[in-house]
Amino acid sequence: MAPQTDTTMSPGRSAAVPVTQPPRRGRGLLRGQIIFVIPAYNEEQDIGSLLEQTHAKMTEYEQPYQAVIVDDGSTDQTARIVQQCASRMPVRAVPLRTHQGVGAAFSVGLRTALAMIQDGDVVVTKEADNTSDLAILPSMIKHINEGADVVLASCYAKGGGVVGTTPLRRGLSSAANALLRFFFPMRSVSTYSSFYRAHTGAILKQAIETYGSRLLVEDGFVCMVELLVKLAALRIRIAEVPLVLRGDVRIGKSKMPVVRTMRDYVRFSLRNWRLWRRTNR
Repeated sequence: MAPQTDTTMSPGRSAAVPVTQPPRRGRGLLRGQIIFVIPAYNEEQDIGSLLEQTHAKMTEYEQPYQAVIVDDGSTDQTARIVQQCASRMPVRAVPLRTHQGVGAAFSVGLRTALAMIQDGDVVVTKEADNTSDLAILPSMIKHINEGADVVLASCYAKGGGVVGTTPLRRGLSSAANALLRFFFPMRSVSTYSSFYRAHTGAILKQAIETYGSRLLVEDGFVCMVELLVKLAALRIRIAEVPLVLRGDVRIGKSKMPVVRTMRDYVRFSLRNWRLWRRTNR
């Protein structure tokens, strides 16, 4: 996890489709725009409704936005649906030629967002399966406006919760979160692996300058733990907003391999906790 300075993206990873509508500036939740970064892999059952709901909510909030959809080598109709939405919404499709994993998808998506970002913009990462509730976005942006660098949507915060998943999955998730809190204690942080987060453009630029191409090296779902740990090492201000994670609104199947992800959490923790303790004394 030593910081690097190389900020180049691997050649041939993606080919971006131009934004169909220019970014708008005006009234809304913040003075800039929100750039959503959403990885998608075989999400044909959910991606269309996700983009429709996102557009409706941003219109309701009078909030300028763009959505960067990183298609991680989908073999279903995900790409076609995203292209259809891009013809009438501010959506940018970034296709990866092969399935590379959520870590690679987020890495490409974040770099794409940073190339678009302007002063005052906020980057929001989230899932493609409708489980992230946009109703709490105003609260997340409020924390950004009050000085937070990163805001986490947390199902473990007071007022949060999980519905629509099995007791086994909830138990494994709680155990994994407890493990990560033990190895990487952070004040006022109760969730480590949530995809749903808001970041200032400034802190992501600082992270790229600090870590370069090593910002995200994990290829599985543990990449979000990696990102949080590396951002926290920059002495950032983190806030949380309670989230009720709605597994019952997902139509398609979850793409998270539970056993592998648990193993990756343990491996990442054992590999990096000593460095974390040294740099956070």
